[in-house]
Amino acid sequence: MIQNYCFVLLFVCLTCTFINGETISQSNVIVRVSNMTESMKQDAVRITKQAFIKFNGYSEKSRSTLAKYIRFEFDKLHTPSWQCILGKDFALSITTENQKRIILDVGKVAVLIFKGKC
Repeated sequence: MIQNYCFVLLFVCLTCTFINGETISQSNVIVRVSNMTESMKQDAVRITKQAFIKFNGYSEKSRSTLAKYIRFEFDKLHTPSWQCILGKDFALSITTENQKRIILDVGKVAVLIFKGKC
């Protein structure tokens, strides 16, 4: 019985991504604001999940890599010039092309993906 409990506990721990001490499950990506098509929203959520899993969550070291990965993956799928900004605290005022903006929440980290010229 104890072995089964330990195995389940280990499995749960291995399926989570850690973000500065926060445990974020793979399904915890929330669309806060979007004017994208449904398929683009799904791509944004999927790519963001992949990035956070691949780079072991958000940290000072990984944040630049996360943004680059998300941007390049979106460029591959939906033609350049996509931009990605992520962090725990930022303010912005941007103009984007129609149907080309999404803000996702991954725990306490916000991920903004938009098409525009910077």
